[in-house]
Amino acid sequence: MPAIRLKHAFLILILMAILVFLGFGLLGLPLHLPILFQLIITAFLAVLWGKSWFEVEEMILKGLQKSGPIVLILMLIGALIGVWMFMGTIPSMVYYGLDLISPRFFYLISFLLCSLVSLAMGTGFGTISTMGLALFSIGSSLGLPPPAVAGAIVSGSYFGDRFSPVSSIAIFTAHTAGISIRDLLGRMVGTTIPALGFSILFFFWLGRGLAGGTAYPGPAGKELLNFVAENFPVSPLALLPPLFIIGAAFFRLPTLPNLAAGLFVSLGTGMVLNPGEFIGLLGSMYDGLLLETGQPHLDQLFSRGGIIDLLDLLALIMLASCLAGVLEGLGVFSLILKSMMQKVRELAGLVFYTSLSGILVAMVGCNQLLAVLLPGRTFYPLYRDRKELALLGRTLADTGLVFSPLIPWNINALLVVSVLGVDVIAYFPFAVMNWLLPLITIILPFLLKRGTVNK
Repeated sequence: MPAIRLKHAFLILILMAILVFLGFGLLGLPLHLPILFQLIITAFLAVLWGKSWFEVEEMILKGLQKSGPIVLILMLIGALIGVWMFMGTIPSMVYYGLDLISPRFFYLISFLLCSLVSLAMGTGFGTISTMGLALFSIGSSLGLPPPAVAGAIVSGSYFGDRFSPVSSIAIFTAHTAGISIRDLLGRMVGTTIPALGFSILFFFWLGRGLAGGTAYPGPAGKELLNFVAENFPVSPLALLPPLFIIGAAFFRLPTLPNLAAGLFVSLGTGMVLNPGEFIGLLGSMYDGLLLETGQPHLDQLFSRGGIIDLLDLLALIMLASCLAGVLEGLGVFSLILKSMMQKVRELAGLVFYTSLSGILVAMVGCNQLLAVLLPGRTFYPLYRDRKELALLGRTLADTGLVFSPLIPWNINALLVVSVLGVDVIAYFPFAVMNWLLPLITIILPFLLKRGTVNK
């Protein structure tokens, strides 16, 4: 069975870029359509180049299998958001947060809170869907620009995704690089500290002129407080489910069983807070919450959640996974990455091409896992020969992994859009941690003498 050539790999990538640019960028079509057309075209090209239909179907199936855990996690997140809206968890977080958080420090507090929660939970998905959604609701009620609020949330949420000792993707990155998670975290300190410091200063500067000379929380905030108190069972007990999930993650309970257990805790707590509403609680898992109180802007703020709210995203994830399976099966990624290896002459150049390949795979493969796995496997021998495996792990974590939420068709970005409702291009400039880390990682080796980052 003949393997495809490098020119074939580049042809596939060029076709995908054209389809996404024309369909998604210019015509504004749903991203599902360019991905579907690319999948069909790539499958036909694979057969034309010597693969059988059976082999292509096997590639599609392998890609689809890899999306299984992500699909289950997203369905649990959708169910949790629906239940938390119905039982008053997120409204209670909004109520207490609005009463405590000053607008002037809101961006900074949002960034720091999401950073801490993601460190404890070890997942950007979970942080955005819990703490992130509550903070976004508070920011919206304060009249703050949604892109800026979303940027602060995304920056903090993906801080822990790469830097938490309980993060599954961070552990996977360390394993791919052939080092321990402790060695990986230790090596990442050099890029994390400047990125963290700049982010803190940026979000402090961003909120410097807010809430000046006005009574806090202001008429809009007081209207929201009254709305929440009248329509939801506001109680500290409603905060138990997210606290349980964060605590369980801290004790290294994996994401899937953690979310599943959190769902049962939420249902039990919801029965206490909403007596006689068990059927409504169960229904909210699928349908979410739909309020019709006659106050459209407030109804829209809390009408969220449910598995049905994520069906569009789930369909796109499965399509993208099928396409990624075919691309990986054809060797598209490995061919292009190996062509990059031939251009490596020194350590700084090695870091540059590893970073570039991580971002490229995150764009084409649509998920973080491939962005770590494929460049890691390809460049591993070069880093091993230089005894710089910890540098390999840091480069993988600081590029494709953390940049994924800034790629509009990447699974991570699609989740942000589905939960927060803010377009990627809009929040991109404010997600400073996500684009600053790749820049620091690429530039740092060139700034140090002799092309090494050990000194």
